[in-house]
Amino acid sequence: MGKGLGKVALVGPGAVGGFYGGMLANSGVDLRFVFRSSYDQVCENGLWIVHHSDDCREEKVEPLHCFRDPLEIGECDWVIVAIKSTANEQLEEILKPLVGPGTNLLTLQNGMGNVENLATAFGSKRTILAGLCFTCINRTKPNRIESLLPGYVQFGQYGSGLSERAEEMVSAFEDAGIQVKRAESLDEVLWRKLCWNVPFNGLAIACGGITTDRILGNAGHRSRASRLMEEIQAAALTHEIAIEDSFLARQFDLTEPMGAYRPSSLIDFLDGKSVEVETIWGEPLRRGESKGLEMRELRQLYDELKTLTQGK
Repeated sequence: MGKGLGKVALVGPGAVGGFYGGMLANSGVDLRFVFRSSYDQVCENGLWIVHHSDDCREEKVEPLHCFRDPLEIGECDWVIVAIKSTANEQLEEILKPLVGPGTNLLTLQNGMGNVENLATAFGSKRTILAGLCFTCINRTKPNRIESLLPGYVQFGQYGSGLSERAEEMVSAFEDAGIQVKRAESLDEVLWRKLCWNVPFNGLAIACGGITTDRILGNAGHRSRASRLMEEIQAAALTHEIAIEDSFLARQFDLTEPMGAYRPSSLIDFLDGKSVEVETIWGEPLRRGESKGLEMRELRQLYDELKTLTQGK
């Protein structure tokens, strides 16, 4: 099925993009990676995926089609966007050589506002798909990606349910051995993912650069995480999306087995890289407050993160 996608480009092959792109390439998808800083190392040493849930099995990505300049690739049938949302203002310029009139788009980015950004840049009449990655993946070397918890990718389409064209991409992930879920409402999936991302990515930075086990093990941090989740739940409800209490409780249950896990935003922060403050914390805050909801916990965390990440 994946081979029928046509020509596919992936921009932003970090942890998430490198992992899913590698899995798709190994399953036979005609995929071209756009590398930047890691281009030389990946070309020389290959791209490797480590599956911790499968006795730390190592898998080399083959064939691996590496490019540094999107102009060398040209227009594609699909473009997968895995670049950090901090680059959204430059995204139109980055993707322009890859996107033609018939190009479909898939974003694997964190947070809210990413599909709207693509629709503004390239028009909303094309298929614009979002994949929300409920997983734990780290890039431990420029050419080495470690999957700590396979999890799943939940897909939703901008402006509609999943079309036949969108289903082709979802099925390609499935054929590559990736667990998938399908959503009729993209907004619902976005709000649900924020129930984990907002507290755990945010508090890991705001509480002193700590791992998730330390958030869970500290009564004050854990209570704050719970209050943040409840505010996301309340904001979602103002947008007619109901998130059950049991879902919030399950976020803690799912995090316990991760151990001393460093969320992606913490890794970026500690490495001195930009953090996706606006799409993960700013946008849900603005959407909640636009409905008259007071979000004291999220407002405080958002302000803390803006201060801590200033200049990064």
